[in-house]
Amino acid sequence: MDKSIEEIWSKGFQDEKHLIVPEINELYNKKSILTIDKLKSVSKKDNWSIIPLSIIILIFFIIKSKILFGLYISALMLSLFFLNKKKLKFLNTINTSQSCYEYLGKLQEMIKNNVRFTTRLLAIGLPFFGFVGLCIFIFESNMENFISETYSLKELLIKSVIILISLSVIGVISFRLSNYLIYGRLISKIDEMIDELGQLKK
Repeated sequence: MDKSIEEIWSKGFQDEKHLIVPEINELYNKKSILTIDKLKSVSKKDNWSIIPLSIIILIFFIIKSKILFGLYISALMLSLFFLNKKKLKFLNTINTSQSCYEYLGKLQEMIKNNVRFTTRLLAIGLPFFGFVGLCIFIFESNMENFISETYSLKELLIKSVIILISLSVIGVISFRLSNYLIYGRLISKIDEMIDELGQLKK
């Protein structure tokens, strides 16, 4: 596909009067639709992988006699699944009958908005949900007396803040890294096509 575009581009410049823009646009249109279809497929598989993972985690904590904690983690993961499912619906709203440059630009903006939303959700939400999870774990492990006898209130607050901030940082870094590993190549292709089409429009 790339080679065909380069050949047409080169041919167009050999005859300045006849730059074959429609053919180039058609090739980019086909390439972009294939990329969007791939993005839909990868996103769907990535999101559905949460379901078996949440079941495995639940079974693990049931075996470890931490049923409440396991249910809590699984419930959070299922909530994430449904949130992702809702957010990913934007891929089906892309109107490929528009010009390739326009709908790729909209897709690029949608992806950036989703990344920003998820980053903020993890940065703010993880400390809160992490604190609730920590309380459930301590309660279920009957560690209340041990903790109250071992740590002062000040020490407990400092340690809790450190743990929750660490959760936030680790969550954001993990999301960014996994997002890059899973979607990096596809997003790069979209960015490249937008840049190339932008050059064509000049």
